[in-house]
Amino acid sequence: MKELKPTELEVMKHAFTAIPEQMGAALQRSAYSPNIKERKDESCALFTAEEEMIAQAEHIPVHLGAMPKALKSAVSTCQPKKGDQVILNDPYSGGTHLPDITVIKPVFLQDQLLGYVVNRAHHSDIGGDTPGSMPGDSESLKEEGIIISPKLLVDAGKINQDVIDLLQKSRSSRERIGDIRAQIGANQKGAREFRKTVEKFGLEDYDAFKDQVMRYSEKRTRTMIEELPDTIVDSEDFMEWKRDVKLKVQIEIDEDEMIFDFSGTDPQVKGNINAPKPVTYSAVYYILRCLLPEDVPVNNGCYRPVEMQIPEGSVLNPEPPAAVSAGNVETSQRVVELILRGLFEIIPERIPAESQGTMNNLIIGSEDFTYYETIGGGAGASSSNKGESGVHVHMTNTKNTPIESIENEYPLRVRAYKLRKGSGGKGKNPGGEGIVREIELLDDAEVSLQSERRRRAPKGVEGGRDGSVGRNLKISKDKIEELDGKVTLKVNAGESIRIETPGGGGWGEP
Repeated sequence: MKELKPTELEVMKHAFTAIPEQMGAALQRSAYSPNIKERKDESCALFTAEEEMIAQAEHIPVHLGAMPKALKSAVSTCQPKKGDQVILNDPYSGGTHLPDITVIKPVFLQDQLLGYVVNRAHHSDIGGDTPGSMPGDSESLKEEGIIISPKLLVDAGKINQDVIDLLQKSRSSRERIGDIRAQIGANQKGAREFRKTVEKFGLEDYDAFKDQVMRYSEKRTRTMIEELPDTIVDSEDFMEWKRDVKLKVQIEIDEDEMIFDFSGTDPQVKGNINAPKPVTYSAVYYILRCLLPEDVPVNNGCYRPVEMQIPEGSVLNPEPPAAVSAGNVETSQRVVELILRGLFEIIPERIPAESQGTMNNLIIGSEDFTYYETIGGGAGASSSNKGESGVHVHMTNTKNTPIESIENEYPLRVRAYKLRKGSGGKGKNPGGEGIVREIELLDDAEVSLQSERRRRAPKGVEGGRDGSVGRNLKISKDKIEELDGKVTLKVNAGESIRIETPGGGGWGEP
């Protein structure tokens, strides 16, 4: 096989990485829902014909790390051909949670399969028992919405009407179908750019590139691991549910390989904090990316030196029909902090204090509308810098919904949106401040909350103080009621929901 020069490899790396970035831009421009077009709650990636990820956009970690499993499931089930696109959201077939819908398109040059373009987007509703399809108290997957196992969304260039009819069962179905068409279009854009890029460089150089860039990423990853001391460390943390649910990991560094063993993690629960196995993979891959130098291209090669052991039937690898809606958004955040806590014992100078550790999911809706938002908070301070305030951390990586968009699109009024002063942990480098987001309902609606760090504070390190825990409040004219971290309730017009998000932990003695 041809060996590319370093300059050729660098040019091709940027050319192929630009493709999922262009896909994301196309999806955001053409989406109907504020959640995708404003918050940018979507992700795109490029895969080879061998089903290995070759490039990804800098989108959402919890989406991207789970995509390889989704692709393998789609290809093995549907064997997509020219003109086809596959749809799925089943968390037990490579999905994350039901509102995240994945669309996959094979890309051909003449009759040769070049690879696949894939995008995943969070839909504001998918027909669950509550508006937004993320109930605070769900116990089984069917309560969380329509389950789409891999099937053809586009068959030989024609949209499958059966899938459209299925999506009609969701709330605000016009918005859902508009977003699905935007996903189809984003993949068509990606496929065109994929073909153009391969034609530009030639098939021989493309074959050399996809092999060489993954070998390069693997080598850089192994080099990074080799620089860490050979050791074994243990870490444990707890999810906030009706009872504390234990997460545990043993991290082993052995020469140029890392092993993450989650044995000892509690069994799956009759609740929604169960995280599908691909979500747990995503958290580990995110940590790996944080440890690597920024110039290392992210592809399947980065993952080759990593082994994971996740017990079946555990909260990090549940069996169907376990509910999983909070597992994707909340448990993924806690797994990241769990691993960082273990790595702090090995490389304390590189590991920050704990960040807010939650996505603060807020859903307000009825049969007529659905508003969904994740809310930022405080980032943990590091040895070199204070923590950022009012930001999405770790597995989120989305934007907020602008106040103007909320008030134009929904019967809602934003009463407060500001930093939560004093919520960051004090320290030589203080933790970041959380956010206060208060929204008044102008119509009666149902509210669901999925949040963490309402009982256990984000920890400071090296003498730094802990960040403040978060609070969820329902505000009426004559009453303020504190709500659980995960809850669904009816709220009347004129009442408000106030979310006070956690601050980050501080680093070093104040």
